[in-house]
Amino acid sequence: MTPATPSRRVGAGALIPLVALVTLLAAACGSSAPSSPPASSAPGGSGAPGVSAPPAASPAPSTDPGAAIVIDDLLNQVAAKDGQVIRVSGNFLADQENGARLCALMMESYPPQCGGGSIRITGEVPAATLAKLSTTTEPGLHKAWWGYVIASGTFHAAGDDGLPVLELGEIELHEG
Repeated sequence: MTPATPSRRVGAGALIPLVALVTLLAAACGSSAPSSPPASSAPGGSGAPGVSAPPAASPAPSTDPGAAIVIDDLLNQVAAKDGQVIRVSGNFLADQENGARLCALMMESYPPQCGGGSIRITGEVPAATLAKLSTTTEPGLHKAWWGYVIASGTFHAAGDDGLPVLELGEIELHEG
């Protein structure tokens, strides 16, 4: 008969440091989830271990013109807004004699006339936008279009004639 080996029992107090040690070792060995995707799943990565995607290029400056401002506010900031892409709301008026412009006020004559401050619009107003605007229909009157719009584009403090100009990017009819 072989002698019985004494059994060793470990108390609960001895397990707590052991569990803490195992947890610490697991964290040190990187068994937690990676903080960034592996190279094989990174865009542009080759999938080979140790090869990562090239650093992303810094974002281009924003060309978002931001919230629309009214004509009078724009005219009070002419120098500060010169050369910037802006969004402006105002009364659109275009006719064969004066071209297109945005007006602070629209006088209620027929056809209407620009009142208050205004800026000229250069560039082409899409036919679809013109079709949505109010227009003259009488044969004896020169053709004119008008309505309240929000337009965006590059603002110039002074155009060829020395007056403020919006180089049109987009324009849409808006309830004002």
